[in-house]
Amino acid sequence: MKKPVIGIMPSHDGDYMRLKKTYHEAIWSLGGVPLTLAYTTDSERLSEYIDACDGFLFSGGLDINPELYGEGIKFDNVEIDPARDEFESAIFPMVYKTGKPVLGICRGLQGINVFLGGSLHQHIDGHSQKPIPGTEPTQRVKVIEGSMLHKITGESELTVNTFHHQAINRVADCLCVDAVAEDGTIEAIHHKERDFLLAVQWHPEIYFKTDAAMQKLFCAFIEKCK
Repeated sequence: MKKPVIGIMPSHDGDYMRLKKTYHEAIWSLGGVPLTLAYTTDSERLSEYIDACDGFLFSGGLDINPELYGEGIKFDNVEIDPARDEFESAIFPMVYKTGKPVLGICRGLQGINVFLGGSLHQHIDGHSQKPIPGTEPTQRVKVIEGSMLHKITGESELTVNTFHHQAINRVADCLCVDAVAEDGTIEAIHHKERDFLLAVQWHPEIYFKTDAAMQKLFCAFIEKCK
C-alpha cells in the first residue's frame, strides 16, 4: 500500500526553510512520507500542494500575528513571521475545504484556532520548560473524557513538554477543547464535525519514541491520511 504523503509547514530563515528533523522522523517512523512545503501564495502552486498531500501538519514556530484576530501587538516578546502567516493563511482554507486530515502542533494549534475565528492570549507565564530539548515532559494535562484525544490515547491525563508563551483565548466556534493544563490553559483542540482535525499545544514529535500515547497520536493521524 502506498504510504500517505504528509505536507508539513516549516519555519524559514531568509531564503532557507527550517524544520526540526524530529517532525520527519515521527512521520517516517510511523508510516507516512513527510514533505516540507515551501512558502507560496500562488493559487496554482497551492492547489498542487493540496493534490499532492494526503494530510497536513501545521508545525511549531514564531507567534501568530495578532492582526489576524483583530489585535495589535501588546508585548515586546511577541515575535511574528509575516511570510509564514501569509502562506498559512492562504493554504489553510484550501486544506480545510478538502476535509483532508490536519494535525497542529504548538503554533499549529494557535494558528488553526485563529484561522477558524478564535483568538489568543498574546503572553502567558509558566509554560516554557527547562530542560531543553523536551525529551523529558514536565507538565501534566487533563484530557477531557470522550474527546478525540481521549479516544486516541485512552488516557485521562498526560505528561507533556511545554515550549510556548501564547495560548488559546477564545476558542473558535467549530472547535472543542480536548485537554487543559493545571492552570486552565487550553492544551488540545479538535473540530466538532471533521473526521480528523486535531491540534496539541505541546511537541509530541520530540518524544514520540518513548511515549506510547504520542505514538498513538501520530499513528491515528497517519492512518486517517491513507
